Amino acid sequence: RYPEILQEEDSVFDRCTETIITQVDALKQLVGEFSQFARMPKINKSPGDLVALAADTLVLYQEAHKHIEFTLKVEDDIPIFDFDGEQIKRCLINLLDNGVAVLSDGGKIDVELTINMFAQSVLLMVFDDGPGISKEHKLRLFEPYFSTKKTGTGLGLAIVSTIVNDHGGYIRVQDNTPSGSVFTVELPLTNSNVTPGTDLTFPDIDA
Repeated sequence: RYPEILQEEDSVFDRCTETIITQVDALKQLVGEFSQFARMPKINKSPGDLVALAADTLVLYQEAHKHIEFTLKVEDDIPIFDFDGEQIKRCLINLLDNGVAVLSDGGKIDVELTINMFAQSVLLMVFDDGPGISKEHKLRLFEPYFSTKKTGTGLGLAIVSTIVNDHGGYIRVQDNTPSGSVFTVELPLTNSNVTPGTDLTFPDIDA
């Protein structure tokens, strides 16, 4: 009888410990997001490889979220150009986290990179096949502290918007087909070897 009681107590203790660790991790994430948004560092641009950055990040996400299929598609020869690698990686991470959050039962997240020759910019696009975002929520999606999720700070996409704006770029959200959302980050091609042209290259998406 006593061994059974001890086993039950051990099980309860393990569950309590696991809950405490989970809550502490959640609080650390909340504090981290608040701190990051309150003290956003100035961008520090240097020549970087956006394709390598995206590929390395997706490898980590595929390992951590095996119930989701991650793919990287590079439409054009993306040149080395100036951007803040740490901050753009944070943008991609926040966008991937946003997609993972709506795919708890599995799904697909595609990342695409292409060049807008007319605007001399690179497009970083994150597609998911989740439930999508309502028109009303799209209007407020990048506001600080606004969230469609029950948990979190509502700062993830606000941080993305701030970083992209600091790079002189743009971010927008559209509907994916047949379901889900597409987040598009547009970054200027500064100090790259791309020759200005008139061709526009966009993946086929619906607004």
